[in-house]
Amino acid sequence: MGGGWSLISTGRALGALLSSSPAAGLLAQALAAAVLSAACQLLAQRVARSSALTEETHLRRLTLAHLLGLGPARAADVRSGATASLLTDGAERVALYRQTFLAPTLAAAAAPLLVLIELATAVDVVPALVLGLTVVVVPAFIALAHSRLRASSSGSRQARTRLAAEYLDAIQGLRTLTLARAAERTSARLRLAGETNRRAVMGLLAGNQLVILLTDGLFSLLLITGAAGLALMRLSAGVIDVGDALAIMLTSFVLLEPLNHMGAFFYVGMGGMANQRAIRRILSRPLPRSAAPARSRTDAGATAQDVVVLDGVEATWGQEPVLEGVNLVVRRGEHLAVVGPSGAGKSTLMAMLAGNLLPSTGALRVGGTELTAATQDEVRSASALVAQTTWLFTGTIADNLRLAQPYATPSQMWHALEVARLDKEVALMPEGLETQVGEAGLGLSGGQAQRLSLARAFLADRPVLLLDEPTSQVDLASEAAIVESIEQLARGRTVITISHRAGALTAADRTVRVEGRGVHEVSPPRVPAAGGAGAGTDNAETDVHKDDDVDGTDDVSDATDTTDTAPETAHGNHGQEQA
Repeated sequence: MGGGWSLISTGRALGALLSSSPAAGLLAQALAAAVLSAACQLLAQRVARSSALTEETHLRRLTLAHLLGLGPARAADVRSGATASLLTDGAERVALYRQTFLAPTLAAAAAPLLVLIELATAVDVVPALVLGLTVVVVPAFIALAHSRLRASSSGSRQARTRLAAEYLDAIQGLRTLTLARAAERTSARLRLAGETNRRAVMGLLAGNQLVILLTDGLFSLLLITGAAGLALMRLSAGVIDVGDALAIMLTSFVLLEPLNHMGAFFYVGMGGMANQRAIRRILSRPLPRSAAPARSRTDAGATAQDVVVLDGVEATWGQEPVLEGVNLVVRRGEHLAVVGPSGAGKSTLMAMLAGNLLPSTGALRVGGTELTAATQDEVRSASALVAQTTWLFTGTIADNLRLAQPYATPSQMWHALEVARLDKEVALMPEGLETQVGEAGLGLSGGQAQRLSLARAFLADRPVLLLDEPTSQVDLASEAAIVESIEQLARGRTVITISHRAGALTAADRTVRVEGRGVHEVSPPRVPAAGGAGAGTDNAETDVHKDDDVDGTDDVSDATDTTDTAPETAHGNHGQEQA
């Protein structure tokens, strides 16, 4: 309104000067209105920038918190590279769209209406009505252009996200790709993804430039010449004077304000809306919910010695059930081995035991606490998970150990390393506990990373130890060291181990097999000795192989299998670990 009144006053002042009439008052009005308009615009820009920074931080925290709330099981299909791109560039684009573009664009769309009202009341109604009809065409054109280029904008965002995900995956797995002689193939795939992204961006920019050319060349020319023609017609008819005619022509420039946002619309607006849809898709994923109230109790059929109890449990991925009617009891101090063919549901079972996946039906209790959406953290705190591949954060060995126990002393950390059979190797490192493990733990071998995970589990000091393929990616020498450390770590704890390799199951007290959506006993339970898990002397491997002979499938690899004699390699992209 200030800008419109400034232009009207300026036009009238020029008319007064041309007719040798006093113009000081009109010039003062124009100056005051211009200063007010400039101050409001400056304040709006500063507030928009500040709000954009706040909004960006809020979006990142909200999206990240939702992903963490979904848990590893429900967010397993979200690629780390795509997530990194969305939480950085994507969040910034959404914040810019919502704070620096959306509100100014709405204001720019409202500005012509306010100026036309001023023009109709202060100058002439007819030019205001005619120009108003012309201005209405602009939003309609913007809506048409948006519908035409929406697919191009979404394609550009998807290509950019795909490139970021492919690039991050390639960097994280660079060593593995090199060893597998797949680096050239991956490089070619990255070049193709980069070219696809370039073409998508160029296509979006081409559409953007075409729209800008049409708006600047067509609407701007039409609006300005139309305003000039109307002013001359009304002036010739004697309805308005020269000052009012000049005011009509000057205010036509304010009516072009929405057109000035057209370029920003396709650069900021389209990109922001595409990323906003991506964030909303993540936020629309339902968090784990449970109809049952949170409770910490042991049911009537369980005893104080029953640490883990599954009662009629069903687990699903998507719409398909993976496990049905699972009934299982693991007693305090018992070492349970879980075997079964790949894809049978062993990892699903482990995800539930770790508190990362809620049962669809039935009840699962760990330490007397039933797993529900409200008790997930409590159930998670009862166990330490050593995953198939260990995630190590960039930092020192001590930093990674403190993730399990923030206030651990050096002596406690050395003791944990001793239990994990890693102390001698760390002692030979020049910086000892302060040795940098490298990005994602690339400075350590696979066996060292896995034993460091065991040391973390020891420091966490949880009553239940969950081992998911702890020796699957190491050689036989490292496997022997890991098995030895597991036996010491298991003392006084309840241990559940998933493994395809027989060496990791030799100390098990009992073996169950996951197959046909169920969990079946393979070897009969035996009472653990006073030392806790693994204290028995019977060999669970024999039982496992007997079962495999019955059904004709050999699930547990023989210790002499040639696949286990491959050299130990470092893990680039380590899996999730609760400990």
